[in-house]
Amino acid sequence: MSKLLQTVVVVSAVVLPIFGSHSAISQERQGCYMVNPRGVLQDLSEICPSPSFVVQESTPEGLGTGDIQVTLRWATTDDLDLEVTDPSGNIVAYYNRQVPSGGQLDVDANAACSGTTTQPIENIFWPVSQAPTGSYTIRVNLFTRCGSGSADIPFEVTLLTRGETQTLTGSVSDQNQTVSFPFSLD
Repeated sequence: MSKLLQTVVVVSAVVLPIFGSHSAISQERQGCYMVNPRGVLQDLSEICPSPSFVVQESTPEGLGTGDIQVTLRWATTDDLDLEVTDPSGNIVAYYNRQVPSGGQLDVDANAACSGTTTQPIENIFWPVSQAPTGSYTIRVNLFTRCGSGSADIPFEVTLLTRGETQTLTGSVSDQNQTVSFPFSLD
């Protein structure tokens, strides 16, 4: 704690004389603004889009997000694969990480049983204002087992569409290797 205070005192002693002793006012504003070269706040709301919902550009885990985010989680070292088919029939998956509509796979866990974890995550998303409207299909596939087990592998898919979250659950097995979930974006 004392090192932090020493740092603050040193920074204050060095930085404040450089910038003068002008008082600063901090105010949080929502909307679209910029500060011009003279230091005046300018409202840019006429040229900035105003979405009807607020979307974070990334999640706490560092996953990409936007109009659509599909996140797969399971609790084994097995290699499950997440796929999403867009309204044009393009498939985002480990073998096709990005499609023309903007969809992209940014996390592929336990791929080919390399660097396995027991808390794997896979994530596919469409950035803000890029997802086309229409019908989509999510698929969860048991690509390969990375251990000697044969039990069902339960999973959870979190579907975020324009700020609305749904949790979808299921399981895959050697007998039922693929589970599908349709959804629409209006």
